[in-house]
Amino acid sequence: MRVHEIDKIDLEYRRKFTKVRGGWSKDKIKKELRHLSSLNSPLFFNKEIAKFESPDELKKNLFYHGSGGGIGELKPSISLSYVPFPGGGYEQKYWGISLSKDREVASSFTGNSHNGSVAPVVVRRDAVIIEMPNFTDAIEIEDIIESLWDKGIDAVLIGNHDKHNSEKEIVILNPKCIVVGKSTSFKVMDKEKTPSFTDEKIKELWLESGDTYKKEVFKSWENGDESFFRKYGKRKDPNTKWNSKNKRIKLYHEESVAIYNRNSPSIPSTLGREVDIHCNYNQKIT
Repeated sequence: MRVHEIDKIDLEYRRKFTKVRGGWSKDKIKKELRHLSSLNSPLFFNKEIAKFESPDELKKNLFYHGSGGGIGELKPSISLSYVPFPGGGYEQKYWGISLSKDREVASSFTGNSHNGSVAPVVVRRDAVIIEMPNFTDAIEIEDIIESLWDKGIDAVLIGNHDKHNSEKEIVILNPKCIVVGKSTSFKVMDKEKTPSFTDEKIKELWLESGDTYKKEVFKSWENGDESFFRKYGKRKDPNTKWNSKNKRIKLYHEESVAIYNRNSPSIPSTLGREVDIHCNYNQKIT
């Protein structure tokens, strides 16, 4: 399947974990998380979007993060010595990064700050995700965090997302399984409603992601070339500007768009594809 072909290109986010003996402990997890954070740039955001096979598939993996300050690379607060802008998690440190399926809900996670930000976040299409509807707070995950890491779980959907007042929360355990997009800032006191992206907006993001990714790759290469020239007095090899890996992702997206245009715009998909995804924790994890 084309799905597996593209996933072979970029699975290093799972390979970055240290090999441990005797399973993960809280101390080992904290140590590991100190050097792990999400990606946050237009290049990587559009690169990840270009891997999805349809706007519908992207929509299922699109969440939002809110903060009482600027939003950059994201890390679980448990790995930080100081949290400058506490927001979600009731201002306590916890073992994951809280995102919401609802942009308005995410934008309310500003703590006591006067200013806030909200950003779209894409969960990688091959992330290992489970559901735990009986958990209603990210803090509760602490009791089973070692088991989740031993099982290779990247994220946990908590609460009942079908309830009207649900925060529609997903807790990201592995920062490497998410990519953060451009944030929007606002004054908390004067904040207007912050609706989630419309289907049309999501479709536009997906359709344009391939071209935007290529533009960002060239921009990044040119910036790197200038730094290289200042340091070494010569230019980088032009053949490295748009390499085979870049081309494969762009071609994959073009093929996906062609297939999408030929078929119904509604393509069945799931939030990830692993066996454990969307399972009940008590049934699958021991």
